[in-house]
Amino acid sequence: MKSIFMSAGEVSGDHYIARIAGAFRDKGFDGRIYGMCGSESRDAGVEAAWRNDGLHVVGISEAARSLGGIIRLMREIRENILATRPDVLVVADSPDFHLPLIKSVREKGYGGKIFYISPPSVWAWRKYRVKSLIKFVDVCYPLFAFEHEYLKRARCDTRWIGHPLTEEFLNRVGKRDKVTGDIKGPCTPREGETVVALLPGSRKSEIKHLYPVLSEVYRSLEERGVKAVFSVASGLSGSTREMFLKNLTEADQRYYEGPGRDIMDVSDAVAGSSGTATAEALLLRRYMIVLYKVNPLSFVVGSLLLKGVKFAIPNLLAGEYFYPELIQGKATAANALREIRAWLDMSKAERGERTEKMNELVKMMGRPGVCDFWADEILGVLG
Repeated sequence: MKSIFMSAGEVSGDHYIARIAGAFRDKGFDGRIYGMCGSESRDAGVEAAWRNDGLHVVGISEAARSLGGIIRLMREIRENILATRPDVLVVADSPDFHLPLIKSVREKGYGGKIFYISPPSVWAWRKYRVKSLIKFVDVCYPLFAFEHEYLKRARCDTRWIGHPLTEEFLNRVGKRDKVTGDIKGPCTPREGETVVALLPGSRKSEIKHLYPVLSEVYRSLEERGVKAVFSVASGLSGSTREMFLKNLTEADQRYYEGPGRDIMDVSDAVAGSSGTATAEALLLRRYMIVLYKVNPLSFVVGSLLLKGVKFAIPNLLAGEYFYPELIQGKATAANALREIRAWLDMSKAERGERTEKMNELVKMMGRPGVCDFWADEILGVLG
């Protein structure tokens, strides 16, 4: 029986893995699909031989503290792959984990095809990693056209038709009443009230750094008559989720436990962590204030390696700071509030111009059908 090993270290990667696994089954694949994944992939039927909770770290110092456990996990997965010999490997995101894993299994004799969904951002930093992609990965599936062009120029085997989120947001039907009805905490927003969604992230370290800032933003917005709502990411690990919910409850703050895109959809503005949420905000045509904050050591190292690189996906597409980016010391409640107020106070004409720009950027994200495209290509090598 044919088998597919799938691995995702991040919530966003787990989402893509879940979608592809579903496409495999829809297309008639009845073999084993297993590997390392999160809750969404498990719900989609992927056999979770390992959970990816331990990889939800961000920043140099955070990763260093988890290094021992990560190395043990990598060795265990490597030995399993070499023992079970799956026909193909499909990995998503998390290059600091997946690239060493891929190199290790290749050097130990694994000969199956390896596919990389959302490969490392070699166009931005650590460009030398492109050599590993060329040597050890059969096909890369980047999320954006500019990544695809970069990899193609580097002579990687790369394929691209669009970002997988484009299909999910195509003809999306809003569900304001249901979403607002599911908000927990004091006085849920009523029709006509201004709402701001606050997204502190899907990792423990992100919440640790951003929740205190966004909590101040929450209080200040409330004083101005604006209803703020925290998003509790569905991919949060158990202990982190419990900690976050405890903080929200003790502070008597509003929160929503469904998909972050739902609370963004019923909001007038968004403030939160960089990452996939910025692409979702763009697809919803919602203005977002992007915050990025890590431990000082991580920031110093990152500043040296990522000098001049934009973090938010819409800004990368636009080639300018279309969404405000508040990085490290600038990621303060006062700065975030200033940017939120600037958007809320903007004239109708100015907002219209910004929204038109969002429409242009969305077109740059490609066409629908991405997960089916990936699944067809991967299943094609199984015969």
